[in-house]
Amino acid sequence: MERALVVGSSGGIGSALVSALAARGVEVTELSRCIDGMDVSNARSVERAFAKLQEPFDLIIIATGILSSEGATPEKSLSAIDASDMMHLFAVNAVGPALILKEVPRLLPRSGRSVIAVL
Repeated sequence: MERALVVGSSGGIGSALVSALAARGVEVTELSRCIDGMDVSNARSVERAFAKLQEPFDLIIIATGILSSEGATPEKSLSAIDASDMMHLFAVNAVGPALILKEVPRLLPRSGRSVIAVL
């Protein structure tokens, strides 16, 4: 049976992927902020969440990301840009996937094909 790991499984795209993969008979493991308390912008949080995972995965999908910080709305003009919000967005949307990718190699099968997708 094919095994998949979906990181960011509680969001819209991640939850849709979990449903679609499960409908195809794929065994899906989920990781997310809502389910596991994982903060993708914090290296220790990512390490703790991934330390719990053992089995090799044929497919790993990273579907983390945010459009705006909690309580904020996306900027519609240059005058609405807030530096601290932008730093938080960058930490979640760019640094977060890199921290996740750092943990991925040990979860891949020793032989055969595997796929990693960062959305």
